[in-house]
Amino acid sequence: MQERTDRAFKFLVISRAARSVALSFSAISYPLYLFVLGYSLVVIGFFAFFLILFTVFQTILMGILGDRFGYKYSLIISEIFPLFSMSVLFLTTYPPLIALTVIGGIGGGPGAIRGAFSPGTTALIGNNWPDTNERVKKIGIVTTIGSFFSIFGGGLVISQNFLAHSVGEIPSYRLLFGISALLMIASLISLLFVFERKREMKKHGVIQKGSVRFLGKVIFSNAINGAGIGLSMAIISAWFHVAFGVSTLLLGIMFTGSYLSTSLGSYISVKMAHKMKNPGRLGAYARMLQGILMVPLALSPFFYLAATLYIGRMAVAGYGTPSRSTINISGLKEGDLGAGTSFQATAGRLSQLTSGTSGILADIYIPLPLVIGGTIQFVAGIVYLRLFGMKK
Repeated sequence: MQERTDRAFKFLVISRAARSVALSFSAISYPLYLFVLGYSLVVIGFFAFFLILFTVFQTILMGILGDRFGYKYSLIISEIFPLFSMSVLFLTTYPPLIALTVIGGIGGGPGAIRGAFSPGTTALIGNNWPDTNERVKKIGIVTTIGSFFSIFGGGLVISQNFLAHSVGEIPSYRLLFGISALLMIASLISLLFVFERKREMKKHGVIQKGSVRFLGKVIFSNAINGAGIGLSMAIISAWFHVAFGVSTLLLGIMFTGSYLSTSLGSYISVKMAHKMKNPGRLGAYARMLQGILMVPLALSPFFYLAATLYIGRMAVAGYGTPSRSTINISGLKEGDLGAGTSFQATAGRLSQLTSGTSGILADIYIPLPLVIGGTIQFVAGIVYLRLFGMKK
């Protein structure tokens, strides 16, 4: 049984690779494309608000479905939403349909690990590999592969700059969203071959009593961190474009570099998994450093300095994620992995609704959303240290 589970893991990895290319491109290009279509930074911030609001409901629903019917199926259903949005962006520029693309969760801030995780990923790994070290390794592998293939998404962003010269600005984006939709189809097909270890499906209730206290701690820390992420990351590609007036080409190169650095950070985390004495403390320090780096980035007068700080910040994110993900499921009962991880993700996503004010703050003073967001994330790291810093 375990041998079959290990063999089928490659299909999950293939799915996350294809998904990462599509979502890494879309996360950067979605706000930029809206900008090209004539939407203001303030309106783009509201798009991010509704996008996050929808993914909150989607995440909760997929988690509950996963506990009752299987995490594999919640993963498959989750792919339909971004596929819909990318297909719409490829087929039309009709404003009401463009507004509907918020249901796909394809924006909300670029990050190399965005494509690696969707509702059910962490729960599936937690269910299939009960051993903590194996969980860290498997989550680390998914994060590393997802981050690495995000580089190709950055490559698509770079290619848009060249395509625009031959086919035009809007058609070039539409073509690349079409390629992203095909990659999402490949991801969905790969998930059909993923194996899930048999367990007793939950028949009633949402969370068992034994999981509630631990879950509350994770939700509290994630909510604070999400508020910072919403302010600083939801419109980061458009923010760089407005703050420094740089081309899509330079933005593509910067984000590609950040994806590579995230992959490297995750890879180091996998290699050091067996040496980690205190993953909770490591994850907390990584979160604090992510917040600290956002402040000088926001205040930098030079694009290349800001880009370097951003790339460094994403390397830290890649290193800290596997540790926190493993800690976050360590106190959940077996039947609560789906709903538990969904509520954890929902707390982070719901608090990211601060993204609705990010455009307004940037209108007042360009560095403001990143300075405030980075400070909040630093505080979130301190909270995580207090809650989980002593957990072995």
